[in-house]
Amino acid sequence: MGWHRWCGLGLWLLGMALSQGMLAAGSGHSLFLKQGFVKLGALWGWGWNYQGQLGDGTFLNRNRPVLLLQGVVAVAAGEAHTLALDPEGRVLAFGRNEEGQLGLGSLASQGRPVRVEGLPRILGVAGGHQHSLFLAEGGAVYASGANTEGQLGDGTFEGRRSPVRVLGLPPVMAVAAGYFHSLALTPEGRLYTWGANLSGQLGDGTVEPRSKPLPVEGLSRVVQAVGGGNFSAALLAEGSVYVWGLDSATPRRLEGLPPIVALAAGREHLLCLTKEGEVWALGANEAGQLGDGTQESRLEARPVEGLKGVVALAAGDAHSLALTGEGILYAWGRNEYGQLGDGTRQNRLRPVVVRFP
Repeated sequence: MGWHRWCGLGLWLLGMALSQGMLAAGSGHSLFLKQGFVKLGALWGWGWNYQGQLGDGTFLNRNRPVLLLQGVVAVAAGEAHTLALDPEGRVLAFGRNEEGQLGLGSLASQGRPVRVEGLPRILGVAGGHQHSLFLAEGGAVYASGANTEGQLGDGTFEGRRSPVRVLGLPPVMAVAAGYFHSLALTPEGRLYTWGANLSGQLGDGTVEPRSKPLPVEGLSRVVQAVGGGNFSAALLAEGSVYVWGLDSATPRRLEGLPPIVALAAGREHLLCLTKEGEVWALGANEAGQLGDGTQESRLEARPVEGLKGVVALAAGDAHSLALTGEGILYAWGRNEYGQLGDGTRQNRLRPVVVRFP
């Protein structure tokens, strides 16, 4: 669940968040594309692995990071599957595949990375609960997996084992996936949504699902959007954040925030990154995913204490990740599968450092 686009010189809006596409979190697993002089493009993973979503050839959960792949330029996580992108625009997929979300033409889950065939050069990937999105060079979008809510955007409600093209979109520069809905952003800052809508997460004022994309009215100059379990959020160019779903079928501005430069959405929580490198959080907090030392949910955003110089965020089902400009990775929230990477399976109500070998 997240927003990912890679371009030849790095990630879109590199200065805004070094990292969209470097961090990803699924329901119970975490992924980090570690860049440096020694292990450039090294993909690490930890946490839940019963479906092979870590791609290390085992089905063992990991409470410490393990090295998965080299030479990766972007990564995305679904509920229990992983998508990795190489410099040539090829997608490697692994993990759960019961709905065809890996796009491999079968329903067999994979414990090691397998190349997705039949796609043009891909620039970005996104993972939903049981579906995947692939952004091709030139702005076309392809999708595979579950489609009971129309989240593949091909005009049907039929699941697809291989990627099919999303219909009716103008050229797109980024894609995002909620649990059962999808989002796409044009270079002009226009946001399109499709799929599940029972909570109004498509932002069209209704609660009817949609199998083809339509623009979200009333929003312009969108620079990022994210999808959660049953909500969506958009970041506008001036730093304001709008949310919809949950209790509103149309976008409403999130008040009380300083200017924001990046977002990450979990099942029911939202993380916001300020231009000063602070993290603000709101939403569900039953496992401590808001990082405030409590398990009390809240509708108003507050800063996560102790985090400075953050450049990237990711949010899983009920855990959170934050990367600093110095390369230190923090995690907090649910940890039953070891998804916090601190060597334990104890939930953390405040950020702890992820320990790499």
